[in-house]
Amino acid sequence: MIVVVIIGIISAIAIPRMSSSADNAAKNAVVGDQAVIQRALDLYEIEHEGVMAHVGAGTLKTFYFRLIKRSDLDGIVNDATGIYGPYINGIPANKINGLATIRQNGAAAGANTHGWRYDTTSGRVEPDHLAGATGYKATGETVEAVTDTLIKDLGG
Repeated sequence: MIVVVIIGIISAIAIPRMSSSADNAAKNAVVGDQAVIQRALDLYEIEHEGVMAHVGAGTLKTFYFRLIKRSDLDGIVNDATGIYGPYINGIPANKINGLATIRQNGAAAGANTHGWRYDTTSGRVEPDHLAGATGYKATGETVEAVTDTLIKDLGG
């Protein structure tokens, strides 16, 4: 009986700590993934003489392709002849809401409609999960599979 009580006490202490660690890991992963996306956008801008990835893209599909495929100096996406990029293998899923998509502008970050929000004025990317959200939605898919599915949905 004493052993069961001791195990119960240890469980009462350990489980909340492990849950907190998982939340912290997800939040830290979001910060890291945000930095990866931001570096990709910044590198695109540097290599394309100060032109941001969204400028002249016309569609969200072209914006994505400029990050994950090769392009020329004018931002024309062509894996065969492009000399710049790819800048990122795929859009990483936001570990809080499980979404591997980027939206441009619109509602302030935190609307939880996409994984990430890209502000075309500042060129900054932010996580789009709800403020204070804990845990994350496991999709069971790799980032590349999510990105490939998104591109197919966009007609690519």
